[in-house]
Amino acid sequence: MKRLSIYFILLICVISPAQTKRIDSLNQVLLTTEDSLERALVHLKLSQLHERIDLKKGLVFAYKAFQHKTNDSLLAETNNQLGRFHFFTNQLDSASYYFNNAKNILYELKDEGRAAIINISIGAIQLRQGDYNKTISTLTESARFFEETDDELNAAKCHLNIASAFAELELFPKAIEYSKKALFSFENLNILPLQLIAMPNLATQYYKIGDTTNALHYNKKAEALATNANDKRSLSIIYNNLGDLYLEKDTNKARQYLEKSLTLKNELNLKSGIEVTQNNLGYTYLKNKDYTTAISFFKKAEKRIKGKQLVRVYNNLSEAYANIGQLKSALEYAKKSNTLNNNILNKENQKNFLEIQTKYETEKNKNEILKLQTENLEVDYKRKQNLYWFVGALLALSLAIISIYFLQKNAKRKRVIMQQNLKIKEQYFDRLLNAKELEGIDNILEAQEKERSKMAAELHDNLGSKVAALKLFLENSSTENDFSKNYNKLKKLISETYQEIRSISKNKNFGAQISNGLIPSTKVIAEQISETKKIQISVNNIDVKKRIENTIEIQIFRVLQELITNIIKHSEASEATIQFSEDDDILNIIVEDNGKGFDVRSNRSGIGLSNIEKRVEKMNGILVIDSDKSNGTTIILNIPI
Repeated sequence: MKRLSIYFILLICVISPAQTKRIDSLNQVLLTTEDSLERALVHLKLSQLHERIDLKKGLVFAYKAFQHKTNDSLLAETNNQLGRFHFFTNQLDSASYYFNNAKNILYELKDEGRAAIINISIGAIQLRQGDYNKTISTLTESARFFEETDDELNAAKCHLNIASAFAELELFPKAIEYSKKALFSFENLNILPLQLIAMPNLATQYYKIGDTTNALHYNKKAEALATNANDKRSLSIIYNNLGDLYLEKDTNKARQYLEKSLTLKNELNLKSGIEVTQNNLGYTYLKNKDYTTAISFFKKAEKRIKGKQLVRVYNNLSEAYANIGQLKSALEYAKKSNTLNNNILNKENQKNFLEIQTKYETEKNKNEILKLQTENLEVDYKRKQNLYWFVGALLALSLAIISIYFLQKNAKRKRVIMQQNLKIKEQYFDRLLNAKELEGIDNILEAQEKERSKMAAELHDNLGSKVAALKLFLENSSTENDFSKNYNKLKKLISETYQEIRSISKNKNFGAQISNGLIPSTKVIAEQISETKKIQISVNNIDVKKRIENTIEIQIFRVLQELITNIIKHSEASEATIQFSEDDDILNIIVEDNGKGFDVRSNRSGIGLSNIEKRVEKMNGILVIDSDKSNGTTIILNIPI
């Protein structure tokens, strides 16, 4: 009579801790670019970032990206994104339309991999619509493709939805087999959001075979992971499942979980799965003999629910109407339940599903045999090829011997010609050598000029921040007592400055080595300057984990040194922050101060900003400067890593 939630899998976006910063950065790009393709790409990225925080706003961004129709690859991705939003809001016909559009475009582009991924979404729609025959057929095709291409992640996604189809057919041992296979892959790949889909599904399937111990174990494990990750979407499913586990034992506890699930679904504007929660809530009222309230929940669920779940709703309505004496309505819903159940669970239908799976396993074995045969053919081909090469080498050697014989006979005649040609070549090489010498002189002069420019830039970047810090120390040591307190710090900073000068003079990379990494080195220089008490500089690492290539680290460090020097010399700020984050192989750095700011359009000619712009351009990065008089300065750096 009751029903736990089955979580259908779609390709999910993982929420990054720096998501808000990323959204702000992308909005800034929209304000600074007029290129239509670039704007479409930014709108698509904003749509993806809003998928788990604001479905309505995300849908608006997706439609803006969709308006740019000159790029087929982008058009396929925007159709996919629109399909996802319609799926999440339970507009399944629209979702199917957009997913099939995306799939057809990708087939035209001969991108079979991305088309197979879209198939996972189409299979999820078919599963939710209760068409289990198509579900298994669609996802079996995709699973075979992903296994042949060693794509463990997408193969596991197919297995998870196939397991859900078997669960709807009440073939729970088979469903558990596929769910455990999918969960193993997600745990092996350490993908938490997908684990939070597989665990509740597996808990449901164990519950259906009467194993409440495993059902409670997987639900509680999923609840702990989802709570820690603040994944409200998963919690809405888990709470529904926990509520169902307590339906027979503790109606009040069951209702508490179900109401928490319904609250989260409404908060997230989730249309999908809400009918399951409504049916379960109706069942708690049915158990407590509040038949009128129970019927109201069952009626809401009836409008959305499909497949095997609809059979359970009909049964619940039949029982509720019978208890309030409306026997005609009770009989009507009992007939509906019987008719629908027979259509779903007839033996021929189950036979078709099992035949599909048998065919899948058979073709998989055939592919392995074919692969082995192919390897044997390759070995045989290489053996024959080696024989041909050997015969060819013998023939070539014979021809060479014959050629040498005839060459010796003609040697005397050709010797005179060779000597004449040699003289001509000597004259040619003499002219070429003279030209190369002149070219080499020009290159040396050019290299010397570049080295002088590099030396000037390195002196400005590398010693500028330390000399600025010394200046701050001296300005804050107005009395002898102050000077005494800061003596050791001044001594240490002077010593470091001296070592920098020695290093530059010996041409040792023109600056401090940052062997500890970019962020630790930035923290060191920030702490040195903060000790002057005139300005406090804080350094925050949001989610940068991997080590950046040393040459790029040095360039970024030079840029940050220049920015810090500019803050000290020009901003009159009391506080500054440097924040690092990472998203899609892009290092995002935000440098902010509370100083007096400046007019960006009229103050870009100084050596400092010029050096920064050249360095960022050399790294293929993006530099955004936001400043206004009396409002401080914010500088955003996006560097590919």
